[in-house]
Amino acid sequence: MKYKKLGNTNIQVPVIGQGCMGIGGYFSRDSSMDSSYINALKLGIELGMSFLDTSEIYGEGHSEELVGEAIAGLRDKVFIATKVSPENLSYNNILKSVEGSLGRLRTDYIDLYQIHWPNPRINIHETMEAMEQLIRQSKIRYIGVSNFSLRGFKEARKALTGTGIVSIQTEYNYFDRTIESDILPYCEQEGVTVIAYSPLDQGKIVSSNGKIQKLKVMADKYGKTMAQIVLNWLISHRRVIAIPKAADYKHIIDNASAADFNLPECDVEELNNIFRQETIYVPIDRIRVNNEGVRNSSIYQTLDEALENRFGLVPSPFDLASSIHDGDFLKPVRVVKSKDVTGKCDYELVEGRIRFWAWVIAHEGKMPIPAYVRYS
Repeated sequence: MKYKKLGNTNIQVPVIGQGCMGIGGYFSRDSSMDSSYINALKLGIELGMSFLDTSEIYGEGHSEELVGEAIAGLRDKVFIATKVSPENLSYNNILKSVEGSLGRLRTDYIDLYQIHWPNPRINIHETMEAMEQLIRQSKIRYIGVSNFSLRGFKEARKALTGTGIVSIQTEYNYFDRTIESDILPYCEQEGVTVIAYSPLDQGKIVSSNGKIQKLKVMADKYGKTMAQIVLNWLISHRRVIAIPKAADYKHIIDNASAADFNLPECDVEELNNIFRQETIYVPIDRIRVNNEGVRNSSIYQTLDEALENRFGLVPSPFDLASSIHDGDFLKPVRVVKSKDVTGKCDYELVEGRIRFWAWVIAHEGKMPIPAYVRYS
């Protein structure tokens, strides 16, 4: 395993870690595969993927519990990152949340404590005051953020008084390369680690058969799998580490060995050119919203549901709409071409439901939305 510095610290972390979303459940607890997940995490640690990233929200905390079991007797050999939910970003709630995570993880300190999503209803200064208090109490070692825009990240950095933010966690893969326009160059300049989640795009890797064939040619050239080429391409960026999630032993072994070769600059550039993603702008009324394939039943299907926000999602569609009004849009939504024979819509929305409704609210449904098209 290869290692990189965490931010501007002297701490070295593996370039390939283990993402734990779905381990122990997604938005509700799932104990059906506990033993398999614990063994999978232990194998990953044994193979050098000792950076484990989880969250208090994954499986309603059960993911943290499984990580805690997997690292029993190995605490000094692992780097534990977890996240506090946006609804818990007030000073007192952060102090309460960290105690819950410490208990579930069976440890007395967390290496990297991250804000899972920003919450515009809670002053970022209050949040960061609590995070710095946790450092003074030695309950956390470092501060990170997740799913922040560049502007939000800069505001969070300014809110700190005695320490810094060492990392930003964001989606980054061959399909979604949004961060390359702003977050990635900023982090490279400022010495901030980028933690790439969904690095293999939840197993989809790339979005078209033509691109898959080109990637396969590159993989065959090095005697590697396509997933290994993707992971190696990601970590070829100076400040990027990747946290794929895997439960299958073969996938775990493949992930761990994705760092054992170096792509030359010419091949990195070729891959950059092949997989450059185009943003299109689609009229709102040409996109159909449905719940097919949606894991979270709290995702709203209509504008009225989004405005009501009866599930109390944080940030809410209305909160995000305010940010969009200020020119702060995190990334394009994802769509696929519609099979609707009536011709009423051109695309189906497959990812980014809350961002979609926030855009509708911000622009009263009159402005086309930025989107990435996934091709079958």
